Amino acid sequence: MITEEALKALEKEAMENPHSVFAQHKLAIAYFNLGKFQEAKEAFKRVLKLDPFHFEAMINLGILLAQEGELEEAKKAFTFTLKYYPNSVEAWNNLGLIEFELGNLDEAEKCYRKALEINETFAESWINLSTILIEKGLFKEAISALEKAKTFAPENAVIYNNLAVAYYYLKDKESALKNLNLAKEMGYPVNPELERMINETL
Repeated sequence: MITEEALKALEKEAMENPHSVFAQHKLAIAYFNLGKFQEAKEAFKRVLKLDPFHFEAMINLGILLAQEGELEEAKKAFTFTLKYYPNSVEAWNNLGLIEFELGNLDEAEKCYRKALEINETFAESWINLSTILIEKGLFKEAISALEKAKTFAPENAVIYNNLAVAYYYLKDKESALKNLNLAKEMGYPVNPELERMINETL
């Protein structure tokens, strides 16, 4: 964790070097890591003013906009990023998250599948794709996606929670409980209502 003293030093460096992309970006990352999101957003904007094609600043600004509920602005940020970095798995995945939040399930699915075309080992996109497939009632396809995710990130508890959901809808109580318990063992905050519904499954 960065100290207040170190942060003040970064702020001083950025102030003394207003045209230094490196100094502004270091400060932006420090703000971001400290949870000072408004300051981070402004700092990333300064980076992009100096270097409009700075990849990390583009991605992080989009994430911050999404966190603040500025979904349309976040969508513009990730779409702009992809114009110049079309093979960015992070940008495609984040754009998918935005489309999902906006209720555009088909567009979100396309984004996740595009991310996986570029890098099939990116477990987060398999997990996010499974959420879309569950929403669409495609439970077997969701399980297939989650099994893929498990191959690349077996320690990710969300996988087992989502498997529990998919198996619940398929009325496979044994598999649902098994995966729910695995998620709980891994520290995932399981929804008590989901647990109740699974236990009541015939």
